[in-house]
Formats: sequence, C-alpha cells, structure tokens
Amino acid sequence: MSPRPIRAGAWTRLVPLCLLAVLCTGGTPAVRRSVGGTVPRDVPRTALMPFENLAGREEESQTFSKIFFAQLVASGALEMVDPAAVDAAMESLGVRGSGAMTMGEVRAMSDTLHAPYLLLGSVLESGTVQTPEGPMPSVGAALRLLEARSGRVLWAGVHFRTGQDKESLFGWGRVQSTERLISELAYDMLQDFRDAAKRRAPASGTEKPK
Repeated sequence: MSPRPIRAGAWTRLVPLCLLAVLCTGGTPAVRRSVGGTVPRDVPRTALMPFENLAGREEESQTFSKIFFAQLVASGALEMVDPAAVDAAMESLGVRGSGAMTMGEVRAMSDTLHAPYLLLGSVLESGTVQTPEGPMPSVGAALRLLEARSGRVLWAGVHFRTGQDKESLFGWGRVQSTERLISELAYDMLQDFRDAAKRRAPASGTEKPK
C-alpha cells in the first residue's frame, strides 16, 4: 500500500479559514483574508517549498514562490533555507511537488535541509477581473507552516486580492501589475509573522532590571 499523502488532512484544517475569508467579504470588494495559529519564537530554520499551482497557470507558481520567499526573509520571523538547496533536496529525494507530499517525504526534506519546519503554499487564483476601468489583476494564495516531525500545521493563512481592493478617489491605490499585487498580498498575509517577531522575548541578559 502506498504512503498516504498529507494533502487532504492538512487542507481540512484550512476549511474554516477559507469559509471565513469568503464570508468576511460581505458582498464588497474588501480584501478577503484569514490567518491564524502560532509561529515559533526562536527564529527556526524553515524551508519554503515551491508553491503548488491550483489556478491553472504553472508559471505563476514560480512568481508566488519567489515573492513570498523575499517577504519571509524580510519578516525576520524565520531563518529561511536557500531555494536552490530546497530544489536540490527535492531532486535528490524524488519529491515531485508540495501538493501531495507524504509524511515520509516531509521528514526526509526536513532532515536533508536541517529545517524542522516547512512552509507549503498554494496558488488559489491568478487571473483578471473585469471593471469599468478595464481588466484588473486578481490573485489568491494559501500558506501553512508545518512542523515536520509531528506533521502539525502551526499557522495557516488564506488571502485574496484584486487590483482595485484598495482603490480610492481618482484611482489612487489601484494596482495593475500582477507581480506588485502578489507582493502586497504576501506582505499583508505575513503580518502575523512580523508581529510575532516583534513580540519575541528579549535575549538572555538584555532584560531590564526590575
């Protein structure tokens, strides 16, 4: 019997988040987002797996992966493994993608990269929406932080954006570049990571005397 992929079990934990993300729109063009969970406090070494593409445009998964990696590094909440090392490990272990990894593959990737945590992302939407001003980019993504040894999902986020979500009077705030919109989506989704980094306890010996 072949190993059972972790995909289905992991995604069931995202169902409430997806529902909340949709319900929070309230029929308006507001930003649709839902995030929750915890981030380890000790800046652990973490590997971002290449994004799984569920939107039908394979080239977009590479764009999402590169932009999210840059935002994760900027957040300072995690010590990120170089993407080249991730690609090499996937090739040597025969891992075809993050969408249907078995627990054995998750642990093998973790051991090979000396990274106790993996980040698994999915492109949920990548296209355009029609507006009176013409087509606008529309993107959506999901991201989850997985503890490799136990298989537990510690943090998960789902976020959708269109180029007109933050548009104000006379078109201010309108985004017409897909890459820029993905970058803004990643920045907003990772706010929890940035907040977690700020809340970390000071290092030993740096606490103020009481």
